[in-house]
Amino acid sequence: MASKTNEKSLYDQVVSILDTLQGKTIPSYQGLYAFWQNPDTFLNASLYGQRLIAPKNDGTTIVASSGCCGSSTTSTEATKSASPVKTEGCCSSQQDATVPLDTKQNITASTSLTSTTGTADCWPSGGSGGGGSLPTVKRSAQSGIIIGLKGQYPFDGTMFPRLLWDTENVATVAQIQTIANWIDADCPLTLEEERANKLQLVSFTNASNLVALARGEMLHQQATVSTNASKESVNGLTVRKEISSLSPEELGIFREAINCMNQYNAYWQDDRSFDYWARIHTNSCQHGWEQFLPWHRLYLYFFEQKLQDYDKNITLPYWSWTDYADVNKTTFNNTQFDLGIIPDAYGCFLTTKGFDKLNTSKATDGSALFSPKEITALANLTKKGTIFNSGLRFLKAAGINYEIINQNNTAIWSQKINVLYTVLKEVNPLWFPNRWPGALNGTAGMSQYPTKDDVKLILDINSYAEFGGGSAYDHYFGALEKVHNGMHNFSGGTNPNYPDNNPEWVKIYKQLNLTADPQNVDNPIYGWMTDNRTTAFDPLFWGHHSNVDRIWAQWQEQHNGTPLDMDAVMAPWTLTIKDAMSVQKLGYTYMRDSVFYKVSNEVGLTKFNAAPANVSQHTLEAHRKTEIVLHKVQVGNLMNASIRVFINTPDASVDTPMADNDNFVEQFSTFNGSCFGGPGHCNLPLPNTRRFDRRPLHNHEPRNYKIDATATVQRLLNKGAKNITVQLVIVGLNGKPVENAVFIEGVSINFID
Repeated sequence: MASKTNEKSLYDQVVSILDTLQGKTIPSYQGLYAFWQNPDTFLNASLYGQRLIAPKNDGTTIVASSGCCGSSTTSTEATKSASPVKTEGCCSSQQDATVPLDTKQNITASTSLTSTTGTADCWPSGGSGGGGSLPTVKRSAQSGIIIGLKGQYPFDGTMFPRLLWDTENVATVAQIQTIANWIDADCPLTLEEERANKLQLVSFTNASNLVALARGEMLHQQATVSTNASKESVNGLTVRKEISSLSPEELGIFREAINCMNQYNAYWQDDRSFDYWARIHTNSCQHGWEQFLPWHRLYLYFFEQKLQDYDKNITLPYWSWTDYADVNKTTFNNTQFDLGIIPDAYGCFLTTKGFDKLNTSKATDGSALFSPKEITALANLTKKGTIFNSGLRFLKAAGINYEIINQNNTAIWSQKINVLYTVLKEVNPLWFPNRWPGALNGTAGMSQYPTKDDVKLILDINSYAEFGGGSAYDHYFGALEKVHNGMHNFSGGTNPNYPDNNPEWVKIYKQLNLTADPQNVDNPIYGWMTDNRTTAFDPLFWGHHSNVDRIWAQWQEQHNGTPLDMDAVMAPWTLTIKDAMSVQKLGYTYMRDSVFYKVSNEVGLTKFNAAPANVSQHTLEAHRKTEIVLHKVQVGNLMNASIRVFINTPDASVDTPMADNDNFVEQFSTFNGSCFGGPGHCNLPLPNTRRFDRRPLHNHEPRNYKIDATATVQRLLNKGAKNITVQLVIVGLNGKPVENAVFIEGVSINFID
């Protein structure tokens, strides 16, 4: 009850703000004095010809965009007229701006044709924005009190000083916003009036937030949806990210899709089956010549398309091998097996749900499958959430012996191991039991692991044949495939519990009356990643090959070489090598991570101020290139402008220096123009959804701007910066702030390997 008694109306808050700002000394204000304390005076008075509170209009107030002559008009009659308003192009006189179409000469291909009376906009001209429709201006923006508190003309010192007078106090953004909210809610004087007008007040508050964002007074927050959902909202390419950069939600839906595919593995001809896609590699894979790279690119593409049938925002993540080069220095050149480190996303771990299954599992005789000691160990591993790079390492930590039995002279897992591995696979379908990363031969010096320098040397190769493999007329392995081969071997590794690799298991096989079989399904000599016939059954294959494809895409950015037979068809598909040459045409790109900020195109942008990018320190340290993208910058009946890009400069303005400024990235100009067509001609074009529409991009299609911010970002990171924020300042061609010149729909910060 006390809170309601003490609740202040908006008007009382406005009076309190202005009292505080003014202080004890109150100037005459042309005889108005403390005008805000008298509602009748405040609502109706003018100060030097400027209405303190703009009158309420029945029609929508619109402001005509400046043409190339710099004219700007305001009209409230437009919405009342039966005829639409036509704003002519360059140098139309200001008084002509609201003349009905049927009273003016029209520009037409045949001047002898009779001009028809103007009608409503009957043609479907696409979305709003782009300067085709004139922006609305709220009542507060036309009110002298708001103009004066902001220090805008004529209260900018050129005619009159900024409001309030005879005080050194300057209104804050929050104080001005409170007064603006009150005006835009139709100036309610009591709480009762506010409550009666509540919906309108909420609407104006939301609109005020858009304005505050467009002016840089509020921070644009990072999008909470997945990277690919954000990219789709601005018609961007889908992004294949580094596996460790996936958000928990992105990784979760990827795992969910793979797990769903596993449910169909019993149906050999069902293309929803994971194993169906693995067998394509078994039967058709191309290695050791020029089709290696394009064939696998299409293989990844079609598999990814199937995943996107499950969820359209899934893309295949890549495994950046070189990120793990340092931790793997001692894991592959030794006589010990199963020591290698791979991304945690592919490891095995136990969840509460998985533990509950194991805790209630029964042996064939009805007894508990796991001993109390084993259950306690499993409970501890569940609580800790420890991730292991192989099933054997998990078993060791749980104190559970790896067991096989003899079934019809074939080695298979015991019931306990089979149940445990089944649960681990359900918990993380990206884990694979027959994977022991690390050394291969048990002889020091027989394996290798690529470093960043190794990959750089490969990227420096000019010839496609040397890089990607020779043609059918002179076929041989390319440099990238050689590294790829070694990583297959490292990823699969050597089974420590196979007789050839462990004397103890020679005895175990003898006791079980088993003959060692290198290709045994449950207990092979090497991991399945080492064999091109079984490799794609391990989910790690897809991350490995996505990285191969990423390195090829990076090589393509630097070189022009291609395979020799570009028209060769790559079975089992009907596409050719030529069809596989562009990742962009296939609809995707590679990034270590990407941050997206949604921007409303309902309000012209004067300043963009981003919240810090939520990326890992590893991303900041490991990425090769930083790219800032302005998505769907709209053109139309707008003046040109310059866009200045800064990093980590939240107070950036038109006065922020660009020269000798470590935080400055780049300045570039837009190139737009006036609109000469009929109503809606400069609106955004309709989305191209017709199947046989082969026309090129519409001339008013919103375009993207890409800015290379690598040097600036690295400079700031080297100076100790721990995060990255982006600021955009929109400047008129006269070097002064400009409104309604730039409308955009999003900003991305892309971190690229």
